[in-house]
Amino acid sequence: MSDPAAITLSPAHRWGELSGGLAGVADLLEAAIDEAQALGASFADARLSETEELRLYAVSGRPVDERLEGNAGIGVRALVDGAWGFASIPLAGNDDGRRAARHAVAGARAAAQSGAPGRVELPECPPSRGSHQTQVQVDPFAVAPSERERVVEQALCAALAETGVVHAQAGINAKRQHRYFANSEGSHNEQHFVETGGMVLCNAAGHGIVQRRSFPNSFHGNTGAAGWEYVLGLDLPSQASRVGAEAVALLTAPTVSSGTGSLVIGPAQMALQVHESTAHPLELDRILGDEANFAGRSFIGADAVGTLRYGSPAVNVTADPTVPGTRGSFAFDDEGTPAQRTPLITEGVITNFLSSRDSAARLGERSTGAARSDGWGFLPLCFATHVFLEPGEGSTDELLERVGDGYYIDDNRSWSIDSRRLSFQFGTEVAWEVRGGRRTRLVRDFSYGGITPQFWGSVEAVAGPEEFRIFGMPCGKGEPKEWGFLSHGAAPTLVRDVRIGVA
Repeated sequence: MSDPAAITLSPAHRWGELSGGLAGVADLLEAAIDEAQALGASFADARLSETEELRLYAVSGRPVDERLEGNAGIGVRALVDGAWGFASIPLAGNDDGRRAARHAVAGARAAAQSGAPGRVELPECPPSRGSHQTQVQVDPFAVAPSERERVVEQALCAALAETGVVHAQAGINAKRQHRYFANSEGSHNEQHFVETGGMVLCNAAGHGIVQRRSFPNSFHGNTGAAGWEYVLGLDLPSQASRVGAEAVALLTAPTVSSGTGSLVIGPAQMALQVHESTAHPLELDRILGDEANFAGRSFIGADAVGTLRYGSPAVNVTADPTVPGTRGSFAFDDEGTPAQRTPLITEGVITNFLSSRDSAARLGERSTGAARSDGWGFLPLCFATHVFLEPGEGSTDELLERVGDGYYIDDNRSWSIDSRRLSFQFGTEVAWEVRGGRRTRLVRDFSYGGITPQFWGSVEAVAGPEEFRIFGMPCGKGEPKEWGFLSHGAAPTLVRDVRIGVA
């Protein structure tokens, strides 16, 4: 595990410079909670966070762009007469916690007096205490800028070396965050996170069309809870050569006629499938109608646990933020609930939801530890944690033999899903025909779609643990919009009788 000093924020955003280090943080959080209770709050919690984020990107034809940003602040929630109030303030002085608490209580009191339905009942929970720190071998912020730029420039050059590639992008991202939490029940925790990632993307043009390939995942690449060693392990320069060549090869690849077919879906695309058609529908705030922004509601009812068949017996989906190294890993969520392994779907049947304390209480249950926020300036919402499709048995080659004739597809290019998370359409960057159990020629512009429970009900098999991969993703939710940083894992998955092409 890294030395705590190795992930200390730069002086511009170090709370210790303002209030004497960790003791000052604890005093500020307690002052906020005491103020809220003195003003009539039946419950209060406070979250202080400091964040520093680095982004380094190079786009063909432009100089390397590196940006370093940081912020620090405190957010306070207060419960008054069954209504929540929330306020947040950038850190400037020792009275910030009390000031935020006063605003939070005033907001809660106004909400309670408005007569809005849905009184919040928050059962007491035993206090939780502890600390957590990401295991890091090499602090990405300590790596020389010239070394970071070298990796990105090499990847960009390798991508552009393939004739036919007309545009490329390579990048590295890193983030470190100190988060402190306390509530009026006596909970206290501190968590220190580091995440690092990288990406390369190639666009090829010719024959009147444009094709794209990316690595290690489409759009934003991939990010893990790790240090600079994660970037080195990606080996971006050599992967850039491969994806550049595949982008060019797709220019002359055939397309597929509309119809139905059997698919082996690769882990990157399956991770997004889990995110869009499993994780979002199982967020309890959507199920209860508390949240509908960006991703809509859910077709699932609050009575689905133990009764609704979501997929075939091969479908087992788990939320487990205790898995180290994932973007969705932590020891406590943003309500102080300890991280826990939670089966969400067991042999195709829903067994639990992604929940917060108040949403779970409405069903007479305890939170599954999925209340998360985008730092000090936002309320905790039900976000996915590390949610993954449990691996089965066997290799990808064995799945292909089982398919016989069909397609192997991976890496998302486009997605669409309705506001109930029921009807979806996905396009992939790449697909191969499978004939006689073997991958053959490339095909381009592949798409597939379906109805969520029908799709998951058609899952015949999932490859084994040796084929399992994890992908860190950003997710937008709420109004005002906040980002949740999470992860999904999957192994290649065999699905029968899937609608393919655009009808």
